[in-house]
Amino acid sequence: MADTGSSPSRADTRVLQAAHAAFRLATTRLADATAKLPPSALQPIIGSRWSFYAAVLHHHHHNEDDMLFPALLAVRPEMGALIDELEKDHRELASSIDVAGAVVSAFEKQPDAAGQTAMHDGIVAVRDAFFPHLDVEDAQLMPAYAESIPPKEWDRMDQKALKSIPRPYLPTAVGALDEVMQGWPKDERPPPPPPPIRLMLALSWRKKWAQWYKPLLVS
Repeated sequence: MADTGSSPSRADTRVLQAAHAAFRLATTRLADATAKLPPSALQPIIGSRWSFYAAVLHHHHHNEDDMLFPALLAVRPEMGALIDELEKDHRELASSIDVAGAVVSAFEKQPDAAGQTAMHDGIVAVRDAFFPHLDVEDAQLMPAYAESIPPKEWDRMDQKALKSIPRPYLPTAVGALDEVMQGWPKDERPPPPPPPIRLMLALSWRKKWAQWYKPLLVS
């Protein structure tokens, strides 16, 4: 994990780091599942999994384009060229996600080997464009956020991003973040979420997330 920047003078970017890690994990699980699970196992589940994944990824990129990138440019205008490239990546990724969504829908209607190969190839194309993009953000933007954005402003944006997650996706999205954070050493985790979210995680949201990803696991 990158330097968390959790001192009072640095923005605490650990939730964003967890989001990036959760996207990497979900993308890898989708790619592995579509390569190795039989069509009969994939056909009942893949559409709902892809719909959630695509929706939260689009939401994440909109938050970056509309909130995080402008906040960084306000204090680091020299990063404009890099931000332009990352915004271009988002537009290209949106097209790749749409293409993958179309082949997922086609597979649901005709779950045969050829459709599974096309679906897997579409998801791999998203992965192969997305992961290098995340590498750049993790290596270059994450330290810039921590060093340059005032901690109180970063915390405000963190809270706004969480509240803006569409309600139907909130339990699963928070469960995904929680899985990642639970895998970190305790002293590297961000502060716990507000009590209502902690309660919902304990009662049902961890279970909802497990129900989402466990059918995708490949032994």
